Amino acid sequence: MHLDQQTIAVVMMVFFSSTLVIAAGLVFALRAIEAGRLWAFGHVVGSGAGLALAVSAAGGAPHIGMAGAAAFMVGWLLIYRGVRVYYGLPTHAAPLAVAGLVVLALMATSGGLPQGTRMLQAGVYVVLAMMSLATIGTLVTTGRGRRSIGAPLVLVSSLLQLSTQLVGASHALSQVAAERQDLTLFFAGPAGSAWALAPLIAVLLGLFGFTVMAMEQIIANNESGARVDALTGLLNRGALDMSALSLVARWQRDGQSLSCLVIDIDHFKQVNDTFGHHAGDAVLREVAQALDNSRRASDVAGRYGGEEFCILCPHTDEHQATALANRILRKVRAIPLPGKECFASVSIGVAQLHGATGSKELLWRTLFADADRALYQAKQQGRDRYEVASAMLDEKPAPLPVLVNSQIMTPAA
Repeated sequence: MHLDQQTIAVVMMVFFSSTLVIAAGLVFALRAIEAGRLWAFGHVVGSGAGLALAVSAAGGAPHIGMAGAAAFMVGWLLIYRGVRVYYGLPTHAAPLAVAGLVVLALMATSGGLPQGTRMLQAGVYVVLAMMSLATIGTLVTTGRGRRSIGAPLVLVSSLLQLSTQLVGASHALSQVAAERQDLTLFFAGPAGSAWALAPLIAVLLGLFGFTVMAMEQIIANNESGARVDALTGLLNRGALDMSALSLVARWQRDGQSLSCLVIDIDHFKQVNDTFGHHAGDAVLREVAQALDNSRRASDVAGRYGGEEFCILCPHTDEHQATALANRILRKVRAIPLPGKECFASVSIGVAQLHGATGSKELLWRTLFADADRALYQAKQQGRDRYEVASAMLDEKPAPLPVLVNSQIMTPAA
């Protein structure tokens, strides 16, 4: 099927007008994340450029078409930068800006050359193909292993765009070789064929895919925010409880050791009362960082409430957990407190989950209660230390005093 240039121009006007409105709305909808803003703004620029190209073809205004082609490349540079931001890669903003300026300078000087417009068309296609190839490479290498619905759509869109851009470059170069002077629509493809509609399909698919990727990141950020304590960056109590239940269920399934550390900052109320809550918050953050730097990657750390923290240690017995307790004690002792020259300290209770029956909720409460009792014992023994729950069970309780002839007597041990 062949379409005349006027028909293609009308289709492009309708299409890019629609995507321009959609992308403009997405600029506000996706403003919460940087990658989403770049993608949306890039599509705004690209859609405006496509509209300019269509108007240029319909009205026979080549200079508008050149400006539109330049804007189209700028839009796709923004989109590519958004891809790199999304995956946490260096954006290379300065090199991309320099490359863009060089291309724009070449475009500005090519108009007066013989076959300048054809050469310009070929150059635009080549630059766009390079950006499509770079996007594909980033999606395939960096995005591997990530679960995403939007990324495969963007990959298909980029592959389709790459193929149309290579065909367009080949067609433009063949026109240069034939020394044809007639001007046809940018991105119209060979002989005004329906192939010109393929880039439009790719743009629409890419716009949808990028929107889905941005929404996926927003959802992931919201879920992370719901699980993380805003002050310390550790898990909050709800997320800690969920992780604990999962670890207890694994313990029930495979029988591997599971230990728990309950940590409380010593004399924290005095810091708050003396120096204010801002100073107390700073101490909380530094202690949380010390805990996070002390634990292993497999350990789960969270803020249980107030100045109390908890670390769950899978595949760890009590003896191994005391090594972690010692690391924490040393790191916290290096944290200076405001005011006079003194340093922070914590008390730690250590407990291991032993063979018991019951639901995972009951087992988790039992494990935490054992560690909490050991923490209380550490406080009673002078603070800045740890106590192990099993050692408390082995201790013989002190005999109770009795009253004999109105005098308090302690029985011999």
